[in-house]
Amino acid sequence: MTIITSDKHSLNFTKYSIIMKKALLIFAMGALLSTSANAQWFDFKNNVHRYEIGVNLGMAGLNTTFHEFGFGASVSAWGVYLDVLSAGPMYKYDNRVASMNDPANLRFLPDSTTTTINLGYQIPVLPWLRVMPLIGFNVCTSGHTDMATHNVETSGNGEYVNVELYHDYNREYRWAYLNFGGGLVISPVKWFSVYGVYTVHAIYGGISLNLSAIASEFGD
Repeated sequence: MTIITSDKHSLNFTKYSIIMKKALLIFAMGALLSTSANAQWFDFKNNVHRYEIGVNLGMAGLNTTFHEFGFGASVSAWGVYLDVLSAGPMYKYDNRVASMNDPANLRFLPDSTTTTINLGYQIPVLPWLRVMPLIGFNVCTSGHTDMATHNVETSGNGEYVNVELYHDYNREYRWAYLNFGGGLVISPVKWFSVYGVYTVHAIYGGISLNLSAIASEFGD
């Protein structure tokens, strides 16, 4: 099955990629311009007892059979960093419903998924700036979503219950790719960080909370 993306989609991706690259460059230049002779360079004690959780969003599956905007999460402990970014299938939660008697082109819609997982280490260049070499993998799948399947997913409790319809996604093909790249982490305050990541198969950004700093603040 061949997945064709429109020129408009490719143009939007290119603009998004350029913006992210410029943002990472600005972060790096800011780090060099704002340092002083008394700065604490490469003090790895900053990673001791540092635990963070975060959320991210961006483009997953770059330079593969399928790329799409996705969401994910990250965790880090003592400088070791792990994240995941996932997108698709696009039609799983589509409100359209087909019947068993509908033509195949209306019932079975071409669909795909992509997931990127990266592992790395946060190098504390300065107390507020860390760089991350990353390595991981990207997995893409291709198949179809059966719009004639009707499943119900519920969340919440009491009077606040959310009911959502979803369809079955049937995978037909699968590809796996090695992924590598890097990222920057900026901590404007000790309990909060923003980060950007650029790898061969993903480009994304996120925010994270320093659980150790928050616990220390409330503990006092």
